[in-house]
Amino acid sequence: MKKIKYFKLCITSLTPSTEIWVGDTDGCLVQKEVGKIKTRLLPGDYTVEFGLGTPTYPIHLDNDYDTTQEEIMKGKTCTRPVFKL
Repeated sequence: MKKIKYFKLCITSLTPSTEIWVGDTDGCLVQKEVGKIKTRLLPGDYTVEFGLGTPTYPIHLDNDYDTTQEEIMKGKTCTRPVFKL
């Protein structure tokens, strides 16, 4: 039986009250935290927003990832995936 590998994702926001929304590329919410998100996810592509309706940034998770809102916002934005039933 093959063991499933999860990677750490840690994002610290600019302020303790900032909502951090992490979604998958199918538009589904994966997790939401305020101020800091610390979780483990399967390898793959995700999106992050710092408050609903703000720009969306892509994250490719293939290793443990510890970063800040400031670092993510230096990168390119992406289109927010649209959820489909």
